[in-house]
Amino acid sequence: MKKLLAIAIVALMGAATASAQKGEMALGANLLYGTEINSVGLGAKFQYGILDHLRGEASFNYYFQNKGFRMWDLNVNAHYVFGITEKFSAYPLAGLTVVNKSYADIDDSITRFGLNLGGGCEYDINDRWRVNAEFKYSIVSTIDQAVFSLGAVYKF
Repeated sequence: MKKLLAIAIVALMGAATASAQKGEMALGANLLYGTEINSVGLGAKFQYGILDHLRGEASFNYYFQNKGFRMWDLNVNAHYVFGITEKFSAYPLAGLTVVNKSYADIDDSITRFGLNLGGGCEYDINDRWRVNAEFKYSIVSTIDQAVFSLGAVYKF
């Protein structure tokens, strides 16, 4: 039993090395859906490997107008990346957001600060390209929303 546990620990440690690398940078795009505005949107993101398993991400998301409402958010999140296999990883995320919601015909908008909590998974297609799926919940006064996204990044 001890040998089996030791083998499992070594295997997990070896798999964990396949995650985010210190100094790695990536630029990407997302297709997303926000539940507050009930609309799809597009996003852009930049990722930077702070430590071997810790990655920072800055992103901007724009949601297409629905029923007269427009919305965008700006995010700064941290991902703790766990390598599951050589090409597949998962991560929890936490961070800060600024959300703006406005009505198209009225010159009035709401801008609020909040928190992001969620997680995602990613698959390395090759040395340069990675695809991902992510869920996050933005905790923002009066405009909380869940965001589902599918995206791709180019690592350089």
